[in-house]
Amino acid sequence: MKKTWFALLLTGSLCLAAQASLAPAMAGSGSPLSMLLGMESSISPASSEDSTTMTSAPAPMPIGSGVVHVILLGADRRPPDDGWRTDTMILVSIDLRNRTASMVSIPRDLYVAIPGQGKTRLNLADNIGEAQHYPGGGPALLKAILERDLGLTFDRYVRIDFQGFSEMIDALGGIDVDIRCPTELWVPNMKSPGEYLLVRSFPASMQHMDGELALLYSRCRAHTPVFDRDRRQREVLLAIRNRALELGIPGLLPRLFPLLASMEHHVQTDLEPTEIVALAQLVSEIPPSNIRQRTMDLSVAPEWYTAEGAWVMLPGRKLIKELMVGRLEPASWEKQALAQEGVRIAVDNGTTIEGFASQIADRLKSQGYQVLEVGKADTLDHSETTITSYAGSSLTLEHLQQALGVGEENLRYEPDWLSNVAIRVIVGSDAQASCR
Repeated sequence: MKKTWFALLLTGSLCLAAQASLAPAMAGSGSPLSMLLGMESSISPASSEDSTTMTSAPAPMPIGSGVVHVILLGADRRPPDDGWRTDTMILVSIDLRNRTASMVSIPRDLYVAIPGQGKTRLNLADNIGEAQHYPGGGPALLKAILERDLGLTFDRYVRIDFQGFSEMIDALGGIDVDIRCPTELWVPNMKSPGEYLLVRSFPASMQHMDGELALLYSRCRAHTPVFDRDRRQREVLLAIRNRALELGIPGLLPRLFPLLASMEHHVQTDLEPTEIVALAQLVSEIPPSNIRQRTMDLSVAPEWYTAEGAWVMLPGRKLIKELMVGRLEPASWEKQALAQEGVRIAVDNGTTIEGFASQIADRLKSQGYQVLEVGKADTLDHSETTITSYAGSSLTLEHLQQALGVGEENLRYEPDWLSNVAIRVIVGSDAQASCR
């Protein structure tokens, strides 16, 4: 069954999370979490209609118990047109017990067999399933193809179109996106077919985006590898999650009804409200260091050209299975050690680059560091990054110095046992955020 109720809470990597203290209790046989642990897909089994059969598909790749898979679908539907292609397919997997998650970008250009259509791109499957009244609709057909050709599956889906995506971000007050690589956005020149126009360029930085800009950033693919767009889409999803957590219940409640009104015609899902509440709380409890990302690039799906000259990718089921290994494993021993030590860190921007400290702080969090404060230094003319320890030596200090490339000359010890943080980093203009 398709629902629009509360679907916005899952859009953006299941991100619009409630605060744990205000969510329903998550223990007991009747709780949302216990229900999720036994959740089974409500999407109808696939059926065969022609020689391209779905019934003999091999079993989906096992990845362990207690895992929920939700696929996020971004459709390029523009009313009043009924047809669409699925520009974005991101499989979000959440280990309910170990509090880990992964985001896997599934390329739209995978070349697959679709019942009644022959071989074509995967991004047509959802629309074809709906148009042909496939049992369970477009998501059921997409699921059957993913199980057969990629060895992947999902339990629930969330589909959102362009307008809904943009309106959701605007309703949240915009998002801050950690742009990991210098990026240029090109669009087709409508006046000169075959030519493109540069509309925006970004350095590797933290950028505030409204809905329109976030959509452009997520969609543009000219003059850039398709996998670069996959990375940008995941950056936006994480930014939506972070914005929702930043707002919390007090900030989300005033926006709830406008969001629901906007989403009514733009979002579909088969998630139940109780499942959404449980997943929303769980996602809010997963630290950034426990969220892993994967991209299916040419190493697992080699490029190929059709007889018509179209560029496509041929999925390698075995290679894709190898790519998925370990994506939900608990944090490495280093991240666990950093978390156990629990050294509190502040990151201050010592440059005029807007959002630089936030970007560095996000990177450190994803590596397991406990960053509690982000602010500005007293002056913004720091050419070199410095680290000040108020609590002596620690494993965290040693690893942080290596992570930021700070030499001994810029490492200072100033004992202050009353400080709210144990380490303060002042980001200088020499800091480099890796393009990963």
